[in-house]
Amino acid sequence: MSRSPAIKPPRKQPTPDEFRYAGVDEAGRGPVLGPMVIAICALTDRDRRWCATHNVTDSKIIPPGKRDKLAEALRERCWHAIAVIQPPEIDEAVRNRSVTLNGLEIKYMAELIKQFHAAHPDSPAEIMVDAPVRKTMPFRSLLQYLSGWPDINSLKAENEADLWHRHVGAASIIAKAERERLMRELRETLGRDVGCGYAHDPLSIDYVHAAAKDDPHVRWTWMTCKPPEPEDFMQPLL
Repeated sequence: MSRSPAIKPPRKQPTPDEFRYAGVDEAGRGPVLGPMVIAICALTDRDRRWCATHNVTDSKIIPPGKRDKLAEALRERCWHAIAVIQPPEIDEAVRNRSVTLNGLEIKYMAELIKQFHAAHPDSPAEIMVDAPVRKTMPFRSLLQYLSGWPDINSLKAENEADLWHRHVGAASIIAKAERERLMRELRETLGRDVGCGYAHDPLSIDYVHAAAKDDPHVRWTWMTCKPPEPEDFMQPLL
């Protein structure tokens, strides 16, 4: 199998006590079809230099072909973990006001941070999360409580962090590549093209409108799935 120029051969593994920058990000929070994927990716200083060379950043602005190659390279050279959250669990969280979509996302982010800490107990580290909320201080406090991370000062969160931090961009790329892989599997399983899963895609909306009400691939709590109100059909008086 030929190796992409963006993917280098395996290198010497970092030492257990080497400083690591762990980024956390999601892909697929907004679609009406398919799962949400959250990823964590830990970079050493050498990995960060590699990411700078290859312009690792927000996955949404990287062409799909390059994104997949970068994801393969990052999975090969860096410690990472993912969580896949399917539509039924997303719907359950949205219906439960004590959970909400933000609460579900924080729960899985905390689990990934726990996995990182367990895998690197002797490594000094900094966590940076792409926050799904504007008020990041309460978010950080809750995330520290749920994850058991020992130091709030090294558990950071920013909006659009994938644009400004290589380790969050790396997590963004891994999460996006995994969601796209799962969407390809879904198309193969269903035997039809359901598009990208977002509400702006006619193929996705056609599938939602024709789907059975217990279809596990659809997020039924999304506004896209709600029938129009009668007044939606009324024309304004001119």
